[in-house]
Amino acid sequence: MNRFRKLSLFKQIITLTLMMLVILLISFVISNTIAERIIEKKVSDSVNKILLQAGEKVMSFYADMEGISTYLLYIPTVQTFMDLKDDLDIVLMHDEIISVFNKTMTLKENIRGIQLFDKEGKMIASIGAGTGTGRYIQPPVETTKYSGLLTNPNTSETSAYYTITVPIYDLKSSIIGDYRGTGVFIMDARNFSNILKSGKITNNSQFLLLDQNNTIMASEGYPLDFNQISLEDWKNDKRYIVQTVTLSQTGWKLISVIPKNELLQELGTVKRLNIATYTIVISLLCLFLFIFTTRILKPIKAIMDFMKSYPKMGQDSRFNIVYHNEIGVLASNLNRMLDEIDTLGKEIQLTQKQKYEIEIVKKQMEISAFRNQINPHFLYNTLECIRAMAFYHKVQDIADISESLSNMFRYAVKGNNFVTIRDEITHVKEYAKIIEFRFMGRMRVTIEADEDLLGMNTLKMLLQPIVENAVFHGLEKRIEDGVVQVKVHKSGLNRINFTIRDNGYGMDEGRLEEILHRLRQFNTAGQSERDANQGIGLSNIYRRIKLLYGDYADMTIESALHIGTTVTVTIPIQNHSETTED
Repeated sequence: MNRFRKLSLFKQIITLTLMMLVILLISFVISNTIAERIIEKKVSDSVNKILLQAGEKVMSFYADMEGISTYLLYIPTVQTFMDLKDDLDIVLMHDEIISVFNKTMTLKENIRGIQLFDKEGKMIASIGAGTGTGRYIQPPVETTKYSGLLTNPNTSETSAYYTITVPIYDLKSSIIGDYRGTGVFIMDARNFSNILKSGKITNNSQFLLLDQNNTIMASEGYPLDFNQISLEDWKNDKRYIVQTVTLSQTGWKLISVIPKNELLQELGTVKRLNIATYTIVISLLCLFLFIFTTRILKPIKAIMDFMKSYPKMGQDSRFNIVYHNEIGVLASNLNRMLDEIDTLGKEIQLTQKQKYEIEIVKKQMEISAFRNQINPHFLYNTLECIRAMAFYHKVQDIADISESLSNMFRYAVKGNNFVTIRDEITHVKEYAKIIEFRFMGRMRVTIEADEDLLGMNTLKMLLQPIVENAVFHGLEKRIEDGVVQVKVHKSGLNRINFTIRDNGYGMDEGRLEEILHRLRQFNTAGQSERDANQGIGLSNIYRRIKLLYGDYADMTIESALHIGTTVTVTIPIQNHSETTED
């Protein structure tokens, strides 16, 4: 450093200029390299997202086909056809099966054929494209399988079709997995081209879908006369950016191939512009280097260093003002700005703290208001007073119904969300007393429950709303006497079935389908509020069991007009513990 200081000012400027030239050259190379890597990374990230989106579309297609295959292969017509043993019966029912196949093919435009095989692997029905698995297959087929592109047996060339092979089981058999036959869907692979169209990034990029044998099923930007590709050759070629996604269910691959030179074409223009800019900057630097160094660059660098180190030094640190020129004024304003930021930050923190405290107080007040809206003890005492007066005047019916109403209200406002099945049945019995009083014995509620289930836990208010539904929507419309049957029994190893059956008015198919649709929409935004406004208790119960038990719980509804309605609620056997609030 001392040696450098002894040099003449001219030599110092030359030395600094050469150093700046070297630094600018290095920065140019590094920035260009970083720019290329950033572009490649951004493109790779974009392509990866596109591949995932395309993969999701293909997986959605899998799900659609799974639903279609389940619908077709397990409808009564196909199940009955699979049971036929006599050849004449098979021939007589063949047209009906073909009609079902035709309707199914309209559900997906890329279904080109459907084949049905018995448990020995022999074809018993088919429609559509003849390029399938042949007249026989190797049984049994244990899982759903997606083939690659099929080979035409006559020309040994690959066709545009692939197959989806689905096993068929006997749902009525007591044996799990009782294999009955196989369904084969012949699919047109060209339909996947629509999914690949959105995957091209550049004009010469390529987007392909390969089967398990690396045979091209669909592509965008790649000649279709090439049946197979060498994926490893492409990955090892530095001229391309290659990304792949393997679809787990089928082993198919989505591949994106982008030429690097096409990505970096615009970067060449930026590179030339940078060179011209750097040349101008270097020329100006050589002219004004001394002024910048002594009067501008050095003090500005000091301020920049302070700004970079400010987060580490702490909010109380300030810039030490040495220069008494414009830079000094700038530094003074910087210190003043930091002071104002610090003050504003403290004020904002204080304001937010006060806001949160106000919100907490507000919530607490709301909770207190809700809790104080009903005074259970006042209502209990009033009902007990009515009961005592009924005893005094020897009106036993009023005393009994007041006691039942008091017990029901006390049960409903308890803090527990979970009770024993015994308590829930007792609650239904109290409700049954009120109903029998009200309708003068014209309506009855009968209860049957397994003794070993009475101590198990269940959701509170699970049975009574359904029984009430049966009374008011079913039995009240009936002129004759009505009965609501409640049965509680174990289903399987870890399931409890609650069955509520009435012989009331029932529902037609339209009304039943409307209620089932509401059940399926239980988690739609705003649905629970709409159901609550319409007084639909079944949707509320269905939502509660689904939120708590998920797919382990279910509710089924069966109804026939003028015959009656049956509601079955299934929940797993679980123990729950909650803090009771009285």
